[in-house]
Amino acid sequence: MRYNVISANHMEDQTLGIINHSSLASKGLISLVNEKLAEGWRPQGGVFRTEGEKGEILLLQAIVLKTCECDPLPRPDLDQELH
Repeated sequence: MRYNVISANHMEDQTLGIINHSSLASKGLISLVNEKLAEGWRPQGGVFRTEGEKGEILLLQAIVLKTCECDPLPRPDLDQELH
C-alpha cells in the first residue's frame, strides 16, 4: 500500500489574471484529488485545513493506493489456543 498527501492553497481551480486559459490556472485541491482518483488512489480521512508559515491557507488530503492483494497486517490464528 502506498500513502501520499496532496496539498493546495484553495479548493477550486483559480485562473491567473484576466485570461481564462486552462494552462494559466492554478489547480485546486478538488482537481488534484480527482486526478488521483482516476489513477486508483482513494481518500484516507477528510480534508485538513491549516496555515502555512506566512499565514496562508493550506489544504491537505491524505490518499492511499492499494498495490497488492496481500493483507499487510498479520491476522491472529483463530484455531490457536490462547494461554
